[in-house]
Amino acid sequence: MLGVGLVVRFSVDWEVGVGSWCGRFLSRLVGEVLEGVGVRVPHGAEVKPFSISPIFDVNGRVVGRLVPGNAYWFRVSFMCNMVDCGRVVNAFVRDSYALSSGGVVRVFGVEVSELRLNSNTGGRAVVNWGVRFWPTVFTFRSRYVAWPSPARFLSSAARSLVSLIHGSSIVLSKDGGKLSGVINGVDVKDFIKDLVFNTEVVGFRVRRLRVDLGGGRVMPAFRGVAEYVTYTDNVNLFNALLDVAEFLGVGKNRALGLGFIKILHRDVKPLA
Repeated sequence: MLGVGLVVRFSVDWEVGVGSWCGRFLSRLVGEVLEGVGVRVPHGAEVKPFSISPIFDVNGRVVGRLVPGNAYWFRVSFMCNMVDCGRVVNAFVRDSYALSSGGVVRVFGVEVSELRLNSNTGGRAVVNWGVRFWPTVFTFRSRYVAWPSPARFLSSAARSLVSLIHGSSIVLSKDGGKLSGVINGVDVKDFIKDLVFNTEVVGFRVRRLRVDLGGGRVMPAFRGVAEYVTYTDNVNLFNALLDVAEFLGVGKNRALGLGFIKILHRDVKPLA
């Protein structure tokens, strides 16, 4: 098991005017629940062991205010090589979370899922795939990339895959400050270079926005849908990248609720 995902359905006893991006409230909640069972995540850690979604209402809309009596949900995903996933599940599967602010979050359902990846090599294929993005931003050489770049999407997914499998079948090395690795005899860096060359955006409908992260920090981002087509010599490893992207999100500030995505479809046409 590489990762555990939890969908938490909850309500609150007091009105919460989030004020800024709802992911900040949620990140504090997740951090305090973890600390309650002795799992401390350093605030300045370069790689956080979890990623979160925004807070949604029952209609799937991102919220900016929590109202007593209304139902909400969020998803949090953990890398099991960085935290004890058994302790994490026990921390979240309970009736309520008591916050340091004095508020109590009432939990009325937790759904647990596991991330497991197919290790088969796979063959050649053309894949048509679509993605729905909630507020997301990529970075490239210290610049923000606020559109559904296939290069940034695939690179982000690859870094997450490397982090997930670290310590088992992957060897990590540093190359120009970037993580690279080998999975089942495939060099991830070379594989991503080939994927980027053989992937095109065939359509997208996105809206650019600015996300208020609080404390005067504003992040450019985009949201919407994009359609891609990819040729690959290793369709199973490519599918693993999409699975990891959907599980952990993509881009920057995923521990603050940015980069949450859903794979809308993946239509695989095997090639002889």
